[in-house]
Amino acid sequence: MKPTPPTPLKPTALALVGAVAIPAILAGFSSTAQAATLWTGATDLNYGTAGNWDNGSPGNIDQAATINNGDTVSLATDHTGTNTYNLVVGGNSTLNASAAFTATGLTIQNTGTVNLTGGAFTLPQTSTSNNGVGATGILSIASGGTLNISGGTHVFTERSGINGTFRVSGSAASISMHQMGSTGATFDFIFDSGGVSTITGAGGFPWFAISDSLVTVSNSGFVGTGSFTLFDCDDAGTMMTSDKFTITGFGAEGVGWTLDIVDNPNGSLRDTVVLNIIPEPSAALLGGLGMISLLRRRRHA
Repeated sequence: MKPTPPTPLKPTALALVGAVAIPAILAGFSSTAQAATLWTGATDLNYGTAGNWDNGSPGNIDQAATINNGDTVSLATDHTGTNTYNLVVGGNSTLNASAAFTATGLTIQNTGTVNLTGGAFTLPQTSTSNNGVGATGILSIASGGTLNISGGTHVFTERSGINGTFRVSGSAASISMHQMGSTGATFDFIFDSGGVSTITGAGGFPWFAISDSLVTVSNSGFVGTGSFTLFDCDDAGTMMTSDKFTITGFGAEGVGWTLDIVDNPNGSLRDTVVLNIIPEPSAALLGGLGMISLLRRRRHA
């Protein structure tokens, strides 16, 4: 039997992250974003150009640094250190990040898109219990918002609330999450020739409350066989069910793939959701199976 998690981390608390706290979080951003740093794109589309921000840069002390004018912004040079602003992307805007950067919060609003193609995004710990405080210290993806991760090493130390799309493309990324709650999220895994990256739980109690999420898995170049872990965290096995999955591009279930949703019964250890790509039966084997079937029909005739 699994031990009861500490009070701040119990399932009811995490459920509230998705069902109650996220709207409050987004409301908090809407009220503070205009008063803080706002992207204008007045000079170019480079995140690091001071003239693109209404106060000269996203700064280190602002409550929010907001991109919401519809621009596609490039973050191609490192922006790390004591960056205490909360980064907000919305309004049909896109942030393409291929370098390292740090922010104490990342909110992707409806119609906002963040593409992490390389580098490293770090969401540092800002609360003693890793629960985040209001809009600070969390990853929040609103319904209609999208986070695409295709490369780089990304560490989300604080709690995450996912209502939109969390997409993992290919096998080149490292993704570390502390806690995750969701209400109606979609986790989208797209295999490349090397497979797909894992969403890995980290920290003292990496608990993912994702039972009401949908998972889509598709193939874009993988050929062969193998076992690939989609989620690796505490309680993934108890939170997910096979009817939440849509898997395409690998053949039929039981012929081209199988899905293992493992609930570890030995305490607070790793649970996993693993997609096994299995060999399709060869023509010779299919022929043999056809002959066996024919013999069986003859015996019953």
